[in-house]
Amino acid sequence: MSSAPAIACVDVVKTYEEGRIRALSGMSLHVEPAEFVAVVGPSGCGKSTLLHLIAALDRPDGGEIHVAGHDLARERNLDHYRARHVGMIFQLHNLLPTLNALENVQVPMFELGIRASSRRERARHLLALVGLAERERNRPAELSGGERQRVAIARALANEPSVLLADEPTGSLDSEAGRVVLDLLERVRADRETTLVLVTHDGTVAARADRIVRMLDGRVDELPPTRPMARPATAVAST
Repeated sequence: MSSAPAIACVDVVKTYEEGRIRALSGMSLHVEPAEFVAVVGPSGCGKSTLLHLIAALDRPDGGEIHVAGHDLARERNLDHYRARHVGMIFQLHNLLPTLNALENVQVPMFELGIRASSRRERARHLLALVGLAERERNRPAELSGGERQRVAIARALANEPSVLLADEPTGSLDSEAGRVVLDLLERVRADRETTLVLVTHDGTVAARADRIVRMLDGRVDELPPTRPMARPATAVAST
């Protein structure tokens, strides 16, 4: 196991409404490279806030956050950081409704200046990876909820991030679609040695993680590991 964590949050504080609402209260968390951590806890305990801060979609009021060797407080180009290092999967997928699946998957690649032909080739590979090769021309409204979430996973993987963040990725799906999405996330994590942090209210989903982190009142309460951490021998070649 690497001595340097993939994610290190130290005494992180986050408030809203001029300090009246305290989302995180000195929260600390370390996640190892290629580890799968499930974050559980009641609504309003700070789970989604934690993911947004790790993804640099918001800034903390105090404490430190280090991701993939980057000190986010010192990072000058957060767009570049997000494009290079972090993939984010939202509960309601957040696909662009006017774009088809192939176009949606390409969106994160624009920040990196990848040629159009290379963008399309990578997007097609990722849609095949999530089992949607035949749906690349369909817009979100023409896809099922599970299919939209799989497109969102492909989009989150477009820039080959080392850290994948998933906010209730199965929360809006039926049990079968949720199982397919979770199986896919686990396979991607194992094949690509991706660090996976997943927020969930579902104990069955959380039980599949290497470690469960319970949040309460903006702080972390570590729970015993659910299983030995998987350490893949090889990674899938880059696309």
